[in-house]
Amino acid sequence: MNRLHRFATTAVLFLGVALPSPASADSQVRQLVGEWKLVNVTNGPAKLRVFTAGTGPTIVMLPGSGRGPFAVEPVAQRLVAAGFRVVLPEPRGYGESVGPLEGVTLRDLSADVARAIETVGGAPVIVAGHAYGNRLGRMLAQDRPDLVRGVVLMAAGGKFPPSQAAVQNLRTFQDKSLPPERRTIAAKAALFGPNSNPTPDDIMLDGISAETIKMQGAATDPKLLPLESWWPGGKGPMLVIQGLSDVIAPPENGRSLKSDYPDRVTLVELPDVGHFIPRERPDFVAEAITSFVRKLGN
Repeated sequence: MNRLHRFATTAVLFLGVALPSPASADSQVRQLVGEWKLVNVTNGPAKLRVFTAGTGPTIVMLPGSGRGPFAVEPVAQRLVAAGFRVVLPEPRGYGESVGPLEGVTLRDLSADVARAIETVGGAPVIVAGHAYGNRLGRMLAQDRPDLVRGVVLMAAGGKFPPSQAAVQNLRTFQDKSLPPERRTIAAKAALFGPNSNPTPDDIMLDGISAETIKMQGAATDPKLLPLESWWPGGKGPMLVIQGLSDVIAPPENGRSLKSDYPDRVTLVELPDVGHFIPRERPDFVAEAITSFVRKLGN
């Protein structure tokens, strides 16, 4: 059983019963932020798991392509400790969340998140998405402005594409049939800054779902939904946290958002930081989100 699965099945409260936590780093979740609670959410044919912890203003965190809640856990821990309530929806095809994986659009996936928010409460929320998750968050803000009062984008992409070399490294990392050593080298090149020294937990070789990656990729097909349908991210305030060494979502994307919407976008650029910001600099990300939300007030 991999660590991601253990996080999703043991470090939670299920129906009010505390399940045992193994003697591993998973216990840090309980020690730092208390118990995660599991809520089962239904959106039509989709049945999703949603994890919550903390009290205070609600922040919904959405992970990158093919990943689950554990990918953003370091930031989530810090936000709960800072006095926020964090909600972590698990996407279709990942862990024990199920639903149609074909013929799905970004709008369908944002409806999953909307239903999660309606079920656990706390709206209007801050929605904070990493990589693919920020596209999803922007779609949600476009379609359901009643549920979203602010958007945080980590590694914003969509308009300015990565290089072919970066795409190949990403595909190598995602290919579980390849040797772990080769995938690790590719992950470091694609996802982290040049001076970063990520741990195996940060790289997460076994923390991705090929089915979810395929579904999410098809869901953003511009033939189904043009870029303009989700790029603006609603009309509310937006925080963009961009690594200047990001080769998957080049910094031009964040700068374009600032140029497009100068009155509502706050752009923060991090030198030497790559694509996987929630794992590379969770401390800075949590601090930036905390400052952003507190400036919005109640």
